[in-house]
Amino acid sequence: MIEAQKRRFGAYFPRAFACALALTGDESAAKDIVSEAFGRVFTQSTEMTEEEFIVEIFAITRDLSRSIAGPNSTLSTREEEVLAFVFDARLGRDEIRRLMDTTEQGLSATLLRALRKLQAGISPAALTA
Repeated sequence: MIEAQKRRFGAYFPRAFACALALTGDESAAKDIVSEAFGRVFTQSTEMTEEEFIVEIFAITRDLSRSIAGPNSTLSTREEEVLAFVFDARLGRDEIRRLMDTTEQGLSATLLRALRKLQAGISPAALTA
């Protein structure tokens, strides 16, 4: 059991930290959030499948991150979370759909909307600076 926890901690802490940092914009808070998330998950059932563990660790990370003000953005909270799950946590679509409790179409629409907002916010002048 301890070996499985060590393996999961090593495999998922960096990804959960990157996700929490993207959602909060605060390195210290992100470390605290992810440490708390692992503490909570490790006190739960040890019989979780890998997919159940992934969904649980990132759900707790997301929920704890919501209490911390994130970086100023034109994106909605849901759009920020989807981007953090895709690019920072590197989760698969099935995992993200379970976390966000949405359909493939809903996930795709949210991701596309967020990417378009980001693209619109990047001016040609900013790219050459």
